[in-house]
Amino acid sequence: MIKVTSNISATTVRLGAWIAKIGGAGRKLLYSAAANAVAIRVRSHLSRLGSWKHMSADRLSAQPTGFLQKAARGTVFNANENGGEVIIPAPLGRAFHDVEIRPKSWNFLTIPASAEAYGKRAGVLAALGWKIWKPKDRKFLMGAIKGEDPKILYWLKESVRQRQDRELLPSDDEMQYVAAAAMISEIRIIKS
Repeated sequence: MIKVTSNISATTVRLGAWIAKIGGAGRKLLYSAAANAVAIRVRSHLSRLGSWKHMSADRLSAQPTGFLQKAARGTVFNANENGGEVIIPAPLGRAFHDVEIRPKSWNFLTIPASAEAYGKRAGVLAALGWKIWKPKDRKFLMGAIKGEDPKILYWLKESVRQRQDRELLPSDDEMQYVAAAAMISEIRIIKS
């Protein structure tokens, strides 16, 4: 899970001055409008991205897992008189920096090597009737289902480095613009 926060009050000098003059309830209202607008933009961005960004699934001719669409559906916002935040319930830290992934409970990560393994843990395939084994001195898991030839299901890696991918989220400038526009719109409603 990641939280996206920004110093909305610093978006423009004029907007920041206006925010400083209103009370806590007014600030919460403005920060709620800004955070909601950014959450909507993030949801839209992730949904759009999730409809075409399937490099691993495409490489394996596998069915996409819908990871980005799930992240979009779970994106929410919080706000109070001190600011707002957008919470994305997915590990998208690589939108900001390289990420190194290491196994938590085993010696190796299992990287899918076949369409059958994509988006599934080895235990799930075993429950579906696959016999899974690790050949001696090899860094992969083989598997076979009754009546079919064995195949490599997973590559075994001690760690994986995922490079930064800033396209996973809208740009900082875009999120600042959306937040400021929502606040200005809310101010216009309040003033009228």
